[in-house]
Amino acid sequence: MFTAHTRRAAVIVSALALTASMTACTTGLEDTSDSGEARDLQTVTFINPLPDFPAWRVIGDCMKDEAEAKGLTFSESGPTGGAADGQYMVDRMQQAIANGVDAIVTFPLTIDQFDPVFLEAKKAGVYVVTTEGGQTKNHDVNVGTSFKDFGELAAQTVGELDEPQVVGFLTSSATGPDQTFIDSFTAYAEANPDLGITIADTRYDGADPTKSADLIAAMLTAHPDINHIVTNEGAATQPLVALLESKGLKGKVNITSNSIYGGSVEGMKAGYVYSFLLQDMCGIGTEAIDALIAYHDDPENAPTDVATGIKFATADTVDELTADGKFQ
Repeated sequence: MFTAHTRRAAVIVSALALTASMTACTTGLEDTSDSGEARDLQTVTFINPLPDFPAWRVIGDCMKDEAEAKGLTFSESGPTGGAADGQYMVDRMQQAIANGVDAIVTFPLTIDQFDPVFLEAKKAGVYVVTTEGGQTKNHDVNVGTSFKDFGELAAQTVGELDEPQVVGFLTSSATGPDQTFIDSFTAYAEANPDLGITIADTRYDGADPTKSADLIAAMLTAHPDINHIVTNEGAATQPLVALLESKGLKGKVNITSNSIYGGSVEGMKAGYVYSFLLQDMCGIGTEAIDALIAYHDDPENAPTDVATGIKFATADTVDELTADGKFQ
């Protein structure tokens, strides 16, 4: 998560407007260590931001299976349709707290809206687990993609190409997970010069895909030797493909992107997208329950930031990697 202060749902939030709304968030909320007496762990509810969206559906289903396998009573709610509804989610969290649920799992759509409710939960002794979050202060555990791992694996994948790669980055901002992605990619490339990767430039679109193409067009003009655009923004894929197509750059400039959604598969079939990130969606759901139980059992020593599995798909591997629906 997936912003200056988020891990942006790298992916899964892919109702791509959701990504943009997250990146606009700022922190500044006061956190507190004061909390109510922790409950026994018997019930958990998942406030799903997009239960009808395929990736979030997999997360919810795998979370339910794992919770029930571990003897927990599981419930789920979320807005219908293709748009996330922050107020709906907040209302459901507050109702869950009032109903005496033991644990809440959710994706924090915005910091300002969700962190105060997480604090309410903490004061009531309710555990809070975020999926693809990490930007809030009042959650107990976060489970999702590590942007450090994301950047390193992206560099490794780009470096598998035979020709030297001159990379131009496109990301949202120069802070938070966006910068973590850029820094880890760069550090991995520099530590492995045999990969043949050179970093030429970085442009920032503020998570606004309507700006992506113009920014990259200007970057390609300034650096005509760039032959690979690398972005951690799934929403940028379609505009970048359209740009390269309009400039006749098929086979001359590749794209490495984020998420199976947002035009990555179509762009790969058309010969513009070299690779894109896949996330272990089922693993996110499963690990959310396992991490919750571990935290309940040993809050002093249990991990509070749990990285889940990622892979990069290329034209040669995409069918195999996505066949069972686990990685999306």
